[in-house]
Amino acid sequence: MNKKALNALPRPAKGEQGVEYPWKKNPRLRVLVTEKSMRWIVRLGWKGKRYYESFGTCPEMKFAEFNQLAYQFIADVQSGVYQKGSRMTVQQLFDDVVLPYSRNHHRDSKTFLSRSKRVMAAFGKERVKDVTRRDVEQFLNSLSDLSNASINRYHAFLSKLFSMAVEHEIIDKSPVKGVKKLVENNQKDRVLSSKEVESFCRHACAEPNFIHSYALILSLLTGMRIGNVISLTRSMLADDLSSALLPMTKSGKSQRIYFSEPAKRLIRKCLKVSFNDWVFPSLKNQGEHIAYPRACMERIQQAMKAEGSLEAPFTIHDLRRTYATQMLIATNDIRLAQQSLGHSNVNMTERYAYYQNIHLAQASQQTVDAMLPNFQFN
Repeated sequence: MNKKALNALPRPAKGEQGVEYPWKKNPRLRVLVTEKSMRWIVRLGWKGKRYYESFGTCPEMKFAEFNQLAYQFIADVQSGVYQKGSRMTVQQLFDDVVLPYSRNHHRDSKTFLSRSKRVMAAFGKERVKDVTRRDVEQFLNSLSDLSNASINRYHAFLSKLFSMAVEHEIIDKSPVKGVKKLVENNQKDRVLSSKEVESFCRHACAEPNFIHSYALILSLLTGMRIGNVISLTRSMLADDLSSALLPMTKSGKSQRIYFSEPAKRLIRKCLKVSFNDWVFPSLKNQGEHIAYPRACMERIQQAMKAEGSLEAPFTIHDLRRTYATQMLIATNDIRLAQQSLGHSNVNMTERYAYYQNIHLAQASQQTVDAMLPNFQFN
């Protein structure tokens, strides 16, 4: 278990399961090797039960420290004083339990996991059973630089983290229980004016990073959530690009989106430069789609502000809200708007699918025409 021997261990390829290598002197002591890390673990059987404990990563934890902790763990098991998870740190809980769960079950795992850095900086080295409600409250109070909504997202992260510790019988009660969320100002009524819509599209089309700006425009032209836009794949698109079938939306259901002619032209341009299955491929992370285009959105708004066409700041989600409002104005049919945005019951959608498919396509075209009566996409 010296440095030379550890560095010589073969690494699994990306996506492959980690490999455990036992120590010759005591096979209970092992190193778990994955594509990017090595972790010290112990496995043993005792009186008909199997025990597993994860201790830390290598080289951050030296073998001598791991060796001492491992033998103490084995002694505790054999003497009967061991309690499941008694030594588990918050970082170990996250790595061994929460991280795999999120990757397998969360639709937007990256956004959920993005909060882990700040949480682990505060709690990572603490034992799970030692974290108290007061610790949680102090951490949330320390996030004063964030909005109430963002702080509540950290609250939700911690709640999931410690509820999973309860489910795995590591602790009896979550320290987040009883910690109240902050009041959020959820009143959202920002809709872009016709002047702002035209200015937004003009500056977005002039953006050097057109992959990101086209994703924003497509959200405006279709009412799609930006998460669904950036995760579009070729396989979701109809052959004639008239529509796309989203296999999973926020509601947990599939949804068909119909494209206007300007939306089709944008998609065709993106497909011409796309080098993989994503309609909006990432140039930084091979094999992945682009990240949320926040920086691009900020640059466009700065350009609008400099031009004097920005009435007030707006969010990416306001593009979807603008589309919904304009569709209602253009069609005077709230049912079409609900269906286009995926807000209606899926069974009701199926009942009217044949009749309304044509109307949904026409409604999409009418909405874009109403928003951009004189703007031409080259």
